[in-house]
Amino acid sequence: MKRFTLAVAAAAVALGSGAQAVPLPIGTTPLSGTTVAASPQLAGTVLEDDVVPFSFAGSGGTVTGTVQSRVVRSVDGTLDFYWRVISDDRSTGTITSFRVGDFFTPVYDGNYETDGLGEVGPASARRFSGGAVNFLFGDTPASTFGPGTSSYFMFLDTQATTYARTAIYDLTGNDTISGAYLTFAPSNVPEPGTYALLAGGLGMLALARRRRGPRA
Repeated sequence: MKRFTLAVAAAAVALGSGAQAVPLPIGTTPLSGTTVAASPQLAGTVLEDDVVPFSFAGSGGTVTGTVQSRVVRSVDGTLDFYWRVISDDRSTGTITSFRVGDFFTPVYDGNYETDGLGEVGPASARRFSGGAVNFLFGDTPASTFGPGTSSYFMFLDTQATTYARTAIYDLTGNDTISGAYLTFAPSNVPEPGTYALLAGGLGMLALARRRRGPRA
């Protein structure tokens, strides 16, 4: 396990303003990117740093490269999850989406960082019910993701404090979806509906005890 600190200069933090992690409701949300200076809570210690190769063939050829996955313990003690896609020079098509699935958290906030490695960011994020977020490329000229290009780090900012390798990701290119690869996600995080059921159950229990009154 690699551990190292993402440094944040005090001067940069003092200039912090502008875009930050944005809420991702069900549907499509435009993304404009952010920086650690604008979102100092994103600074922290890298707990996991994996690089996994991918290759898949489509109608326009073969798309190859690597995906870098990170888990960061931010300065507030919570976990943020990052992914960066690198397309090889020998790829013969563009990447149009990077999808994270089986990623469950009560609140979905995300964006991409523009002050680190990479050249291109997704134009938007499309969230589906069931724990899936699709980072979409190619909707604008600036978000076109061709061979020999790498993305900025895309991230989901969570309130989780523990994690496991339980989520998946895949890529789309040349009108074809790649196979699924394992990645990191919050662990032991109930879905919002679970919180509602738990609160309702506790309320009913308290009501029942009040009706019974004190025991003799």
